[in-house]
Amino acid sequence: MDTVFLRNQTRDEHNATEGTVPLMDPSLTLPRYGDALRRMYRIVRAWDSWADAHAPGDLRPILHTRRRASLLADDLTTLGFPTPSDEEVPHQRMESTAVAGEARAVFLGRMYVMEGSTLGGQLLARHVEEQLGLSEGAGDSYFRGYGEATGERWRQFKSFLEELPDEQADTVVASAKNMFALFGEAMSQTI
Repeated sequence: MDTVFLRNQTRDEHNATEGTVPLMDPSLTLPRYGDALRRMYRIVRAWDSWADAHAPGDLRPILHTRRRASLLADDLTTLGFPTPSDEEVPHQRMESTAVAGEARAVFLGRMYVMEGSTLGGQLLARHVEEQLGLSEGAGDSYFRGYGEATGERWRQFKSFLEELPDEQADTVVASAKNMFALFGEAMSQTI
């Protein structure tokens, strides 16, 4: 599976989802940042739960090291905002919008969105630190991703995608589009 093809096929969905995340706004305030983190927590927590239940066996070991909802919870606590309760997390949306196709391709399509966010998060971290006067990793640890291991983990993830046969590309694309839509939906809902 060609990752450039996947990026091109999901560009519109990526841009639409990115438009629901107001963190690059030059007038970003701490309350707006906290609200965005709470919204993000809901979808990232739902992803973590769904991924635990649906990860292919060989991906389970790496998935354990890539759980990130706890980072958002830590950021919210650091900044004095409440973490959404499990009742506020849309677990059922992840299940009810599953994409048909081979399980591994579906899983990797959704994971593409979540792993890709670690790359853009580096830029977001620098911006919110400057905009809100945060110290590195204090209130923005989620956006710091995997720290210095971010690039290496992205390359590792890409290798899993590249191992998929080309005939599964449509399933991966549909699954990634689905995850972008779920992320955008979570960011557009009120808390």
